Amino acid sequence: MSNNRLLKNLKELVKLPKHVTIGAYKVELVRIPHDVAYESSDYQGSFVAKPPLKIYLDEEIIDMGGMDAVNLVLHEFCHLGFYQYAMKDKEEEHIVNSYGNFLTELLMRSELKEWLLWQITKS
Repeated sequence: MSNNRLLKNLKELVKLPKHVTIGAYKVELVRIPHDVAYESSDYQGSFVAKPPLKIYLDEEIIDMGGMDAVNLVLHEFCHLGFYQYAMKDKEEEHIVNSYGNFLTELLMRSELKEWLLWQITKS
């Protein structure tokens, strides 16, 4: 089996999850067409901070994978961290500590872990 075929088969096994749970928050990940993302408001992703929590992601970027996809997903999850830890009007140490805790949960315990590892190691 060729390397390209093997990578394609592995990519099918390691998909972006449909939802991610961080603490008490379950967030649905919604892939949206590239044209919709750019025509509606010129964004690549968007976090909706009201129940049900959702993160909209430009499917073209997600399908390309690699650094841009990881950056987009982490960026949108940082919005969740800001929301979850109520960081508005907080001091720097509180913000840094909160993001440290949040990113540890995201990277170590969430449903996103396998997808992130795949994106990082295949690049």
